[in-house]
Amino acid sequence: MNFNSLRSRLTWLIILVQVAILIPLAIISYQRELHEMNKLLDGRLAQAGRTLGTLIAYGQGGYAAHDPDRALELATEAQRGTVVISVHARNYEPEVGFQAYDPKGKLLAATANLADLPPPTSAERGFSDIERSGMRWRLFTLTNRFNLTIRIGERAENRYDITRGLVLEHGLPLVIGLPLLALLAGLAVKQGLKPLALLTRILSQREPGSRKLISIDRSPDEIKPLIVTLNQQLERLEDALDREHRFAGDVAHELRTPLAATMIHMESALIADDPAEIQYTLRNARRSLGRLGRRIEQILAIARLEAGAASQHRIPLDLVTIATEVVEELALVIAEKDISLSLNHDEQELLVSGHEVALTAMFRNLVENALRYTPERGHVDIAIRRIGEKVSIAVADDGPGIPEERRQAAFQRFHRVGETSEAGYGLGLSIVQRAVELHGGAIELLEAPYGQGLLVHIVLDALRPGEVTAV
Repeated sequence: MNFNSLRSRLTWLIILVQVAILIPLAIISYQRELHEMNKLLDGRLAQAGRTLGTLIAYGQGGYAAHDPDRALELATEAQRGTVVISVHARNYEPEVGFQAYDPKGKLLAATANLADLPPPTSAERGFSDIERSGMRWRLFTLTNRFNLTIRIGERAENRYDITRGLVLEHGLPLVIGLPLLALLAGLAVKQGLKPLALLTRILSQREPGSRKLISIDRSPDEIKPLIVTLNQQLERLEDALDREHRFAGDVAHELRTPLAATMIHMESALIADDPAEIQYTLRNARRSLGRLGRRIEQILAIARLEAGAASQHRIPLDLVTIATEVVEELALVIAEKDISLSLNHDEQELLVSGHEVALTAMFRNLVENALRYTPERGHVDIAIRRIGEKVSIAVADDGPGIPEERRQAAFQRFHRVGETSEAGYGLGLSIVQRAVELHGGAIELLEAPYGQGLLVHIVLDALRPGEVTAV
């Protein structure tokens, strides 16, 4: 018996429920029928005793109808002794016996099986049970209106035969029916679990990478939530696999060139004899390692956005605080390029419901991109404003900008915008766009108000101070 099998568990539970109900019902039914049978047989015994007394009283030509005393007289005189009757029980006939006494206590007639019983006392009226020759008898004693005392009885074995018949009648269906019910219950459970077997077969035949949802149209109501949850889990799994594939592709694509450049510079430094040339090649190797480090950071940022943010709950975040921390982090870069950077906001707090990692990565890449493409002594302006139920984020620079026809393509990974002295990796705007999408916002690329440069405009849903998010 395999209790790890749902089918076995259900089958045995059904059988136990049937046994728990049917057996007590059979016992109760048997007890009630036995009680009713005893009442019926006792009534029949009493009726037989009364009939016997009447027959004996009327045995002398019907005189008892007019003169009961005279009838008894005639009966006694005519008999001149006790009449003993032999009873031969045949099959299906109970063995019975009786005694008849006159008003003076003289035995008038009796059957051989009860002839030697002592006369009944006045206390022995009604029903009683006796043991006689190793057998039990059920007796009924009465005194009729002719003052005849009649004792009539039958062997209890007759009742035991009927009792055995009742036991067979009630027990045999259970003995035969319960195994049949168990078999039918097993078949019914197997039929009822077919949707699970079908679901197992569908999953086993599902091709890796398939995004086809499992249909729930004809599924039982109890299985539909399971299929819905399973579809959601399969989607998450496929998304995770896609992220892994993209991450592996990103790493292979973006790290190949800087690694090769670093190796070339290092080999050049090893074979160079001129100290100035060695210093030059080592500086180039350092730049290549710096570019390699930044590429790794950006690829990891995308991986964190796609894998981590979706599994975390949103919390209230202050965009002003995040932007300020990013600007302070990049203060050295701003100072090196002598860039004028301003951060403007119209409220002390501008709250949104979001993921801190994603919003921090969004601001960092916005500012870094602006600093990278802005020439020395250029301008970068960051403005965070509340407009109704929205928060507007605008980052503008006076760099070379992006032609309008190429702005949409700028969001693609590894896309480089035009020729520039700065090494663009094509990941910054992709990270920004992904962070905005995670928060249900919108992003667009516009022309900066300086006559040249780029303006990145982002709109997110605002969160009122004191409001608690349930996302």
